[in-house]
Amino acid sequence: MAMPAFLSTVKRRLHEAIQTWRPGLRGAWCRKQRRHLRVPGGRVVWVRGNAVPWAEWGARHGYFEVQYMNGLAYLRAVGAPV
Repeated sequence: MAMPAFLSTVKRRLHEAIQTWRPGLRGAWCRKQRRHLRVPGGRVVWVRGNAVPWAEWGARHGYFEVQYMNGLAYLRAVGAPV
Protein backbone atom coordinates (compact mmCIF):
# COMPACT_ATOMS: atom_id res chain seq x y z
CA MET A 1 0.00 0.00 0.00
CA ALA A 2 1.37 3.42 -0.95
CA MET A 3 1.96 5.97 1.80
CA PRO A 4 -0.84 8.40 0.72
CA ALA A 5 -3.37 5.56 0.62
CA PHE A 6 -2.18 4.31 4.00
CA LEU A 7 -2.45 7.77 5.57
CA SER A 8 -5.90 8.23 4.07
CA THR A 9 -7.03 4.93 5.60
CA VAL A 10 -5.60 5.85 9.00
CA LYS A 11 -7.30 9.25 8.87
CA ARG A 12 -10.66 7.70 7.96
CA ARG A 13 -10.41 5.10 10.75
CA LEU A 14 -9.51 7.74 13.34
CA HIS A 15 -12.42 9.90 12.20
CA GLU A 16 -14.81 6.93 12.53
CA ALA A 17 -13.48 6.15 16.02
CA ILE A 18 -13.91 9.74 17.17
CA GLN A 19 -17.43 9.89 15.74
CA THR A 20 -18.35 6.67 17.55
CA TRP A 21 -17.02 7.60 20.96
CA ARG A 22 -17.58 11.37 21.07
CA PRO A 23 -19.84 12.14 24.06
CA GLY A 24 -23.34 13.18 23.11
CA LEU A 25 -23.08 12.28 19.45
CA ARG A 26 -25.10 9.09 19.78
CA GLY A 27 -27.91 10.92 21.59
CA ALA A 28 -27.91 13.68 18.98
CA TRP A 29 -28.15 11.07 16.20
CA CYS A 30 -31.08 9.41 17.97
CA ARG A 31 -32.91 12.71 18.45
CA LYS A 32 -32.49 13.49 14.75
CA GLN A 33 -33.93 10.11 13.76
CA ARG A 34 -36.83 10.59 16.19
CA ARG A 35 -37.63 13.93 14.51
CA HIS A 36 -37.77 12.15 11.13
CA LEU A 37 -40.17 9.59 12.62
CA ARG A 38 -42.56 12.25 13.89
CA VAL A 39 -43.63 13.11 10.34
CA PRO A 40 -47.27 12.01 9.95
CA GLY A 41 -48.04 9.06 7.71
CA GLY A 42 -46.42 6.09 9.43
CA ARG A 43 -42.89 6.83 8.27
CA VAL A 44 -39.99 4.47 9.02
CA VAL A 45 -36.24 5.07 8.82
CA TRP A 46 -34.06 2.28 7.45
CA VAL A 47 -30.65 1.83 9.08
CA ARG A 48 -27.64 -0.23 8.09
CA GLY A 49 -23.95 -0.66 8.71
CA ASN A 50 -22.43 1.22 11.64
CA ALA A 51 -25.78 2.87 12.43
CA VAL A 52 -27.42 -0.38 13.61
CA PRO A 53 -25.68 -0.46 17.03
CA TRP A 54 -26.63 3.19 17.53
CA ALA A 55 -30.23 2.40 16.61
CA GLU A 56 -30.31 -0.47 19.10
CA TRP A 57 -28.86 1.83 21.77
CA GLY A 58 -31.54 4.43 20.98
CA ALA A 59 -34.27 1.81 21.23
CA ARG A 60 -32.98 0.71 24.64
CA HIS A 61 -33.11 4.35 25.76
CA GLY A 62 -36.67 4.95 24.51
CA TYR A 63 -36.02 7.15 21.46
CA PHE A 64 -37.78 4.78 19.02
CA GLU A 65 -38.32 1.08 18.29
CA VAL A 66 -36.05 -1.06 16.12
CA GLN A 67 -37.74 -3.68 13.94
CA TYR A 68 -36.25 -6.03 11.38
CA MET A 69 -37.52 -7.06 7.96
CA ASN A 70 -35.56 -9.82 6.24
CA GLY A 71 -32.55 -8.96 8.38
CA LEU A 72 -32.66 -5.22 7.59
CA ALA A 73 -33.17 -2.90 10.54
CA TYR A 74 -35.60 0.00 10.51
CA LEU A 75 -36.83 2.50 13.09
CA ARG A 76 -40.43 3.15 14.07
CA ALA A 77 -41.83 5.74 16.41
CA VAL A 78 -42.55 4.39 19.89
CA GLY A 79 -46.14 3.16 20.01
CA ALA A 80 -46.71 3.54 16.27
CA PRO A 81 -49.53 1.36 14.91
CA VAL A 82 -48.44 -1.88 13.31
